[in-house]
Amino acid sequence: MTEKKASQDIYVFSRYLTEVDQRYRLAGNQEIFNGNFRSYIKRLIAKLKVTSFRDLEKYRNPRCASNCLPGHSIRTALLAMSLGQELGLKEVEITEIGVGALLHDIGKLFLPREILDKPCKLSDQEFAVIKTHSEIGYQVLSGQKWLPQASIDIVHNHHERLDGSGYPRHLIGDEIHLYQRIVGVADVFDAMTSKRNYREALSYELAFQEIINESPQLLDGRIVFLLDDLIKRNKPTERESSERLKKRREICHYPCVE
Repeated sequence: MTEKKASQDIYVFSRYLTEVDQRYRLAGNQEIFNGNFRSYIKRLIAKLKVTSFRDLEKYRNPRCASNCLPGHSIRTALLAMSLGQELGLKEVEITEIGVGALLHDIGKLFLPREILDKPCKLSDQEFAVIKTHSEIGYQVLSGQKWLPQASIDIVHNHHERLDGSGYPRHLIGDEIHLYQRIVGVADVFDAMTSKRNYREALSYELAFQEIINESPQLLDGRIVFLLDDLIKRNKPTERESSERLKKRREICHYPCVE
């Protein structure tokens, strides 16, 4: 995997997401995913299955800030699928996880841009709007018969937490499916290692320590420690880490197309 190819994946995915946004606004949730997009998702998932965790940073397009929806979605899918492989899950299960992770934030397409692009930390009221994205995404995808139900449920529940403090349904413990726990960890990790308008990106090690502070009360401890194994086995050099952190730019305007 080269950075050029990773950049192209982000570019193409962003174009398809733009089409989804436009089609949904015109026709509601009917046929918003055309055949080309469905085929692209299958190809991208197949590609990510054989992509190394070490390639995660290549999906931080230097022309696109790391909080950009397409890049974040692809990185979350790659990480979630890597965790699924570490757990020894079957190929069909890893595919369902990957599809759900790739689409987990699709509800953000339909939120006000002035909130998504706000150059500072959100107010409580604005964060309440952001929290609606999982329910919106679930409603949008529920009419798509070609999607596995398990993948749609990931979109709905990836922000649920073991102690019931998550959203939108406040599920507790085993009420949260394994797939959703996996994507929850992957989503948090990529968010922490991405630069946002109101804070710097964390290194992998610092992000992991922050996640440890939330486990096992919020996140699945077994998945968290598998993440630790992945980080240790694929740890970049100190120089690589420094250079990558510098590339994580601050400003991004979806859909991050040239």
